[in-house]
Amino acid sequence: MIRIASIQIAPIFLDAQRTWKKLAEKINEAKSNDVDLVTWGETLIPGYPQWVSPSGGAKFNDADQKLVYGKYWQEAIKLDTSEIIKEMKNLAKKLKIMMMGGIAEKFGGSIYCTLLTIGQNGDILGRHRKIKPTYEERLVWADGDRVGLKTYDLKNIKVGGLNCWENWLPLARAALHLQEEILHVAVWPGSISTTQDITRFIALEGRSWVTSTSGLLRSTDFSHLDESDFPMISIMENRAESWQNGGSMIVDPTGKIVAGPLIDKEGILYADINPLLAIQERQNLDISGHYSRFDIFNKP
Repeated sequence: MIRIASIQIAPIFLDAQRTWKKLAEKINEAKSNDVDLVTWGETLIPGYPQWVSPSGGAKFNDADQKLVYGKYWQEAIKLDTSEIIKEMKNLAKKLKIMMMGGIAEKFGGSIYCTLLTIGQNGDILGRHRKIKPTYEERLVWADGDRVGLKTYDLKNIKVGGLNCWENWLPLARAALHLQEEILHVAVWPGSISTTQDITRFIALEGRSWVTSTSGLLRSTDFSHLDESDFPMISIMENRAESWQNGGSMIVDPTGKIVAGPLIDKEGILYADINPLLAIQERQNLDISGHYSRFDIFNKP
């Protein structure tokens, strides 16, 4: 058995260090429940760029948008020099757990939506930059690459993951299926409207265990900012419902929800993963094996 934890929390928006401290507390809490793997939502550190659409982010050469982009870039994480990354690696090694979760990664003057994987020995196993940011995300995030389309070993099974709407891409899913993925980690900014269908579909398609791990973002999560840092604060605070309501859940290879969904609150979901259940379900449908048909499913 492999015990996993899906951590759903809100960030300390645009404050990477404080968000990491909050996340680290939840990781330690999860370890007290004897987990092997912890996950968290898309770009939780330092937060999903939720301001873009409601504040008119497509205005060309807009001073306010450039100001916030600069702030977001400052709080984004550089993999080779960030103290947060060093602390993540040390914590993973200390607790002997695998971590898979979302960060905003900076390289040059660009920002990437990155799913980071750190192994139980504290090494970075991989970073997957979102292949194609979705809609207004393209005003903030650069296009990713294929480097991170990999699965990773955890207690003799393969674990893979994708960012948000990448999980709807058949070829992205197939790239991981063909690497014998047993557990799929889908990370999201946070909405039950997106996780409720695709989570079960991925599980049924791949006969895989799936954890959809979401973030949370409420109008009250901007109160620590002011207009000098975040000119659109009044827009973001003037909303009755949550910007992101979560929707984290864990689903088994039969499509059954075994934990969650967690909606409109912070918390941790747990599940014990039986890899053999995935193998049993693949007797009649294994898209990474006897149903893959490499001889005909090729480029036309």
